[in-house]
Amino acid sequence: MSNIIALKRLETRLRTTTDLGEIKEIHDKAESLRLYVRKAGENLSLQNQYAELKIRAERRCGELIPTKVKHGGDRKTPSRFADRTLKSLGVSKFQSHCWQSVAMVPDEDFEAHVAKVKDANKELTSVGIYRLSKEFSRKFRKAAKLGALTGSTAPNENYALFRSDFNDLKDNLRDIDIIITDPPYPKEYIGLYEDLAAFGKKVLKPGGSLLAMAGVAYLPEVLDLMKRHMAYHWTVAYNMPGPKLQVWHKKVIASWKPVLWFVKGKYEGDWITDSCKSHGPDKEYHQWGQSESGMAEIIEKFTYPGQTVLDPLCGAGTTGVVALRMNRKFIGIDIDEKAIETAVDRIEDSIREGPQVENGRKG
Repeated sequence: MSNIIALKRLETRLRTTTDLGEIKEIHDKAESLRLYVRKAGENLSLQNQYAELKIRAERRCGELIPTKVKHGGDRKTPSRFADRTLKSLGVSKFQSHCWQSVAMVPDEDFEAHVAKVKDANKELTSVGIYRLSKEFSRKFRKAAKLGALTGSTAPNENYALFRSDFNDLKDNLRDIDIIITDPPYPKEYIGLYEDLAAFGKKVLKPGGSLLAMAGVAYLPEVLDLMKRHMAYHWTVAYNMPGPKLQVWHKKVIASWKPVLWFVKGKYEGDWITDSCKSHGPDKEYHQWGQSESGMAEIIEKFTYPGQTVLDPLCGAGTTGVVALRMNRKFIGIDIDEKAIETAVDRIEDSIREGPQVENGRKG
């Protein structure tokens, strides 16, 4: 009975804490108790309960390590978590790698594996979960091989481009820091916003943000569709200089556009100023292209160096060009082959030129 009580207490702590040190402590206690009950000759079912708790703690650590153990990414930006290092947590680099790999496994695949092993009355192990993560990684690389155009014989590890419908990749991406995208605004494309919100719910990490530019004309309908899947957080004003858009059927001259901010779960990030400004339009590469200056301000406000920016409707790659210049990682998806080829050329040219944009972050 005392073993069961200890197990339940540890499970409750794991569900409620976001402190890496505490999660590592739970992991270590679960492993000690697993070894104890095994040595005491307890049945495999009880051993597996502690093994499952240990594995869930490893998965939780893998989710948190990228943000909780992290440096600014350049000499100008101080460490955000200077008191948290792998060494201080008692975590080896290999453990960190394994746990982050396990955290990338889709929830349904992870839960199915745990249930299958337990139902078969087999021993549940960290090695088995890690093998599952490697299989998931192989599936991801296969998708990349089939759908991605890198434009380089030696693909840059900081970005990936996929020629695909983003809906077809929702099972291949996990724990993305942020989605920043600019869908087409005409009425016939309104359904894309619901698809984006469902996609964001699937691929973003807990607390991750989806920023979607939108036209104002159909804003109520767009918001209703997106709120079915993610939590509405705020609307950011994206101000545009130069010629103004005349919305004839509304008799409005538009000088700004909304950037709809949705969150997976609860936002726990920094304070954000709710306006951005483009220095001018940029339609050189794509008919719906946004300016690099405006995208740079959004990326600077909402992300940190080293984080991954995903644009599921990347067009000619403006978001990717800016993200990489600012020392972020980038994943771009677009169904248009010509657009992806243009994005490849622009990104590769930008990489050869080197960083050109200040890569800190403003509030």
